[in-house]
Amino acid sequence: MIQKRNRDKKEQMQITLQLKGFLKIALFFVVVLGGISYAGYKAWRFFSYKEILHKTALKRIANFGPHEFDYKMEIKDTSEKGYLLLAPYVRFNLRYGKMVIMDLSGNLLYEKEFNGAIIDFRQWHINGQTLYSYGIDDSGANHITLSAGHIVILDSALNEIRQIHLLPYNGIRVSGHEDLDLHDFIMLPGDHYIAMAVYEKTVDNIPVSLYPATANKVATTIIQEVQSGVVTWQWDGSKFPEFYLNSVVGNNFYDTTATQDYMHANSMAIDPRDSNLIVSLRQLNQVVKISRLTGAIIWRLGGKNSDFPLTTQQAFLLQHNAIFADDKQTLLVFDNGDRSARHFSRILEFRMDEQKKTIISFRAFIIPEPFTESLGSVQKTGDDYLISGGTANYVLRINSITGKKKMELKANQSTYRAYLVKDINGIKVNKKQEGK
Repeated sequence: MIQKRNRDKKEQMQITLQLKGFLKIALFFVVVLGGISYAGYKAWRFFSYKEILHKTALKRIANFGPHEFDYKMEIKDTSEKGYLLLAPYVRFNLRYGKMVIMDLSGNLLYEKEFNGAIIDFRQWHINGQTLYSYGIDDSGANHITLSAGHIVILDSALNEIRQIHLLPYNGIRVSGHEDLDLHDFIMLPGDHYIAMAVYEKTVDNIPVSLYPATANKVATTIIQEVQSGVVTWQWDGSKFPEFYLNSVVGNNFYDTTATQDYMHANSMAIDPRDSNLIVSLRQLNQVVKISRLTGAIIWRLGGKNSDFPLTTQQAFLLQHNAIFADDKQTLLVFDNGDRSARHFSRILEFRMDEQKKTIISFRAFIIPEPFTESLGSVQKTGDDYLISGGTANYVLRINSITGKKKMELKANQSTYRAYLVKDINGIKVNKKQEGK
């Protein structure tokens, strides 16, 4: 009996030792897997959208001088008279910028340098008057994402008339140096405009399925319509929880270390048929139509919850500049593409039945230029596209039917958008270059 007890004790000890050994091995693997998971998370953070912007900025800034804007007109367009409005700058370095006007042969007619990146230099015709506007990055503004600042309105001779800033209204404050996002601006008749902002908010309406942190901070889109200095309409993207659910970039709502840029609106356009607002939301791969009366979403095109069924070919990625062609019926989209999913950029044309939520007609034009990772614009007159290649550093005028290039400019800096205008009357140009 004693021998049996001793044998049972030895067996129990062996089992206990084996169990302890197993637990040690299991703990070791748990620690190793935890370390791998943490390293993977840190690597993912490193290569995430926002981290890439910050980590490449220092290298780009180191190679930048404020006076360095070099370009070459590879193909000159002598078929008609016209002028390009450009605002070249080195992306991620917002300390310097320029306004540039040149003709379609590449003759530099006007150039002005600024302490601050210039975004979206454009021309307006309001009540028979020619005006200009641009956005300028302000280092004193609160930068939630890449750029922040104000809009400057100019007369026909490019003299400053006034500045436009974000206004305090219905929960929106400006006491912390909050100001406008420079992606877009719409000037309307009668001291009337629409401006946009990226605004940091603490929200509590993120769906629980996204595992949000308590008091999560997001960078939401605010749109203000202002007349005679008074906000007449304001739209707040954070009021729509479905945008959290359908964001594909900037949607780590459990991360308390960074403000999540989950929308990233980058263009606005007024639908000429009903005066409602078309807005491009890059981080959702989606374009939405918003009622300027109620603020309700009228429809969604693209993304995870598109109201219009789209084929694989019709789906767009990380798009910019959703605007109407000169026929006022066709919606143009600069479809940037994605470095991993589709490494080329396109111009898309949609005609839609808004009642039936169907696509009536569609065409895609693959841009025969390097991939545009970000920025970019398109303007269509007749059969011709004017395309700004954004970060690919080109401006191209090309026939959308034949693919024949009519003008091609290549540069060492990016221009967010490019515009082709018919006249620049009133601007004092470089007479030595004019008409060359």
